[in-house]
Amino acid sequence: MIRSVKVLWIFYFKLFIPAILFSLLINTQLGFTVGNFGLCFLLFLPAFHFLIYELRLKDEYYFYANFGFSRLFLWILTAALSLIINIICQFYG
Repeated sequence: MIRSVKVLWIFYFKLFIPAILFSLLINTQLGFTVGNFGLCFLLFLPAFHFLIYELRLKDEYYFYANFGFSRLFLWILTAALSLIINIICQFYG
């Protein structure tokens, strides 16, 4: 269980940092609100997943597959995390 969390942390660390930074950058241009941040994050997290893991680092999916995480599972988890963060931001914004 702990190993799975560590592997997912490795996967999402490459996604969360650029998604947060770009969401903050675009959000400052739109007028900073928590709701706008949630919408930007909803768009940028899957976009960075596509850019980083589908175009740039295709072969890393084999690493995650060795730990039992399929490409479909990682995409569903990315969509779910971005949606959850968006809902939280909309609720508090």
